[in-house]
Amino acid sequence: MKKYKVKMFYIIFMSIVCLLSFNTSLEAACGGANCSLITGSQDGVLDKGKFIIDLSYRYVLAENPHRGSNSTNEAKTPKVNFATRSIDLEEHTEIRTINKLVQFDVSYGMTDKLTLSLNVPMFNDRYHEHKEGAGAIENNNGTTGFGDITLLAKYALLETTKHLLVGGVGIKFATGDYKLVDAGGSINEPTLQAGTGSYDAILSGIYNYSVIPNTLSIFTSMSHRFTTENDLDYLFGDTTLIDVGADYLLSNKVSVSSQLNLRISGRDEFVNLDVPSTGGEFLFFTPGVRLAVSRDVSIYSHVQLPLYQRVNDENLVEDYGIMLGVSYGF
Repeated sequence: MKKYKVKMFYIIFMSIVCLLSFNTSLEAACGGANCSLITGSQDGVLDKGKFIIDLSYRYVLAENPHRGSNSTNEAKTPKVNFATRSIDLEEHTEIRTINKLVQFDVSYGMTDKLTLSLNVPMFNDRYHEHKEGAGAIENNNGTTGFGDITLLAKYALLETTKHLLVGGVGIKFATGDYKLVDAGGSINEPTLQAGTGSYDAILSGIYNYSVIPNTLSIFTSMSHRFTTENDLDYLFGDTTLIDVGADYLLSNKVSVSSQLNLRISGRDEFVNLDVPSTGGEFLFFTPGVRLAVSRDVSIYSHVQLPLYQRVNDENLVEDYGIMLGVSYGF
């Protein structure tokens, strides 16, 4: 009975921390916060035969120009010109990027130690504003499309009443649109695409310590995405995610969480050249709350607030991010 309660608490905890899927973080020329909200790296395990399905909506606003780690009046970024296979430096000035994502996730316990998870970005909408030279602000270069599917396998390396250590491996498939065109008919900026066009490998791990069983847990996690070059000769920089946080069960129906999320992104490359205004380091504080509507259904909300953001060269950084979702376990 005790083991069952610990398992049920862990399922609730991990559906808060880990069912929020690992997503591709795109740090490229048009907007430095072109990623869906990241609050963990989805490294939990479920009981054998257990399903959890999750539907979430994510909103990220970026309209804060930065040069390095400091605010600036404007951020001029290059254009990746796929037609001429060149990089047009300081081609336009960034104004605003808004990313909206509807994502479906499903996890299944193959055994008590092995869980498979599938993350499906069903609707990826990227609204973008910029201006070229002294011209008017343009807002017709955003894109909408299906994103890249990710398959993850997680295995419990250590599992006791208080300690849990899970390792994971995964692959991101090139299922999303990555050759959508802009208003002029040219292939749009890589960061504004719904997908990357590359197959990437993922390694992850999480350690969870139950300070007060069934009430208070603390955790730390890390994941790294190893990117590959797509057929446009564009290579997104590798991304490392490091998370530290705590989860507290207020009552049978309400739990709250608090996390620090660090994202480190390398520079992108195009035809073996570094792409300016790509990559950087980003630290966020992410509080969250979850309400159990019934035994099997819960709703949740997370807000992501930037604490420190440093971009290479100049770019927009994230103002804030919001995630709303519902999960169902059976």
